[in-house]
Amino acid sequence: METTHKDPKRWLALIAISLGVFMSLIDTTVVNVALPSIQKSLNASYSDLQWVISAYTIVFAVLLLIWAKLGDLYGRKLMFIISLIIFTIGSGLDAASTTIGWLHIFRAIQAVGGSGMMSLSFAIIGTSFDDKERGVALGILSSIIGLSTASGPLLGGWLTDAFSWQSIFTVNLPLGVITLIMAILFVPNVQQHRAIGGVDYLGMILSAGTIFALVFGLIQKEMHASWGWTNFNVAGFLILAAVLLALFIWRQLTAKNPMMPLSIFQSKSFIGAVLVAFFLGAGLYGFFAYLSTFMQNYAGYSAWETGLRQVTISGWSLILGPIAGILTNRFRHGYMLAFSALFIGGGLIIMSLLVTKTATFNELWPAFIIIGIGSGTINPPMTTAAMSSVEPRHMGMASGMISTFMQVGLSFGVVFQGLRLADGYQAGLKTHMSDLAGAPAAVVTKLHHVLVEVGPFSGNAVAHSKQVTATPFAEKVQDIVRVAFDQGFIQILRMDAIFLIIGGIIAIVLIKTGGKSSTK
Repeated sequence: METTHKDPKRWLALIAISLGVFMSLIDTTVVNVALPSIQKSLNASYSDLQWVISAYTIVFAVLLLIWAKLGDLYGRKLMFIISLIIFTIGSGLDAASTTIGWLHIFRAIQAVGGSGMMSLSFAIIGTSFDDKERGVALGILSSIIGLSTASGPLLGGWLTDAFSWQSIFTVNLPLGVITLIMAILFVPNVQQHRAIGGVDYLGMILSAGTIFALVFGLIQKEMHASWGWTNFNVAGFLILAAVLLALFIWRQLTAKNPMMPLSIFQSKSFIGAVLVAFFLGAGLYGFFAYLSTFMQNYAGYSAWETGLRQVTISGWSLILGPIAGILTNRFRHGYMLAFSALFIGGGLIIMSLLVTKTATFNELWPAFIIIGIGSGTINPPMTTAAMSSVEPRHMGMASGMISTFMQVGLSFGVVFQGLRLADGYQAGLKTHMSDLAGAPAAVVTKLHHVLVEVGPFSGNAVAHSKQVTATPFAEKVQDIVRVAFDQGFIQILRMDAIFLIIGGIIAIVLIKTGGKSSTK
């Protein structure tokens, strides 16, 4: 693999890269808890608020592979610095937004930069450290990724409550400047194996189009749960994604200087690593959004309290990430990934057994810890497996592929989790609304319709509204809504556990890197 001499500034470079990745990833979740404040300030509709998140998610996913290729061609340090500057400017523009439309545009600009930092990070670290230190460095960076995913509600809740919604973006300005200075001073500019040849512009366009159509189609389904998969607004984009993917593969097979060398897929270990990344995104990172909803909307915790309790999951990344990185030099990566994935899956199953209408963190914390141990150890072997499965000049693309598959998996998971939640919630309401003995039939019918209409995210707010609490059956309605939500949430947990178990099985079967008998 590509290595550099032991630059004494390499650990400072790791700090710079970690800061950039932390900012880019936390901005996918930190905005969630600020949405009510944004809605008031900018007079936004529910659909508008969804696009504050989706504008970032789509652009972030679409550009990951393009940034990886640009880094291979023109230098990863240069591209990282450019992406950092774009991200920082975009953050400032976000904070200055005076209308929801401008906020959508500026979030997309911010995502352009965030995507670059994420895509280039692993390859920069992979080429800045030698074999013995690489696992530790990647473990530390993976810890930051795990921490950023779960700490968004904590940081976002504190900033919004203490200052304003704009502060979740302005905090990136000083951090961005510090990271920029550190990147310029400390990130090495040594790239021994740089890609050669011209830029495959058609390949880039087809790559971006494929990911855009796929993610946008999934987001359309997420935003409109009532639309079937055959609805043109959903199926049309998914079919377009399949067509563009076929054209992209054709282009890569025929181009003189393809954007993505398809030879990297000759490695079973690489295929295994990107598939594990997909199922990790689908089964774990998508789960956090619904966990936060459960804790805030139903268990009664504030955004700050929710984030604080989720540290029992994310905090393990800081402790176990570097340890897992060290172990990647000693054990087969497939076994390590299977252990972590099955640990997460086991924790999700345990949580599904602990969820009741009165469950709080006091009952759920053992499952949180088990999930945290698994999530804290899974990223280092996954990234190391991908990067050690390809030739040195393809490390940037390998890093981009891991990030892309994880983001697509996240979009896939959120859609199916939302469907499972809605199905369980509606089935629970249908089963238990008949328990409202003594309530007029017309009132029960109307209330049932309203609860279905507002959905599982807002059902508890309706159950605790003034109109319902003034009735003699208010407590019963609140119990029914909580049980209905729990029914859907339990289905999510079980489905996510299946995703992680599938990922673990794939890791054992396909990933042979690491350990004494390492093969690609």
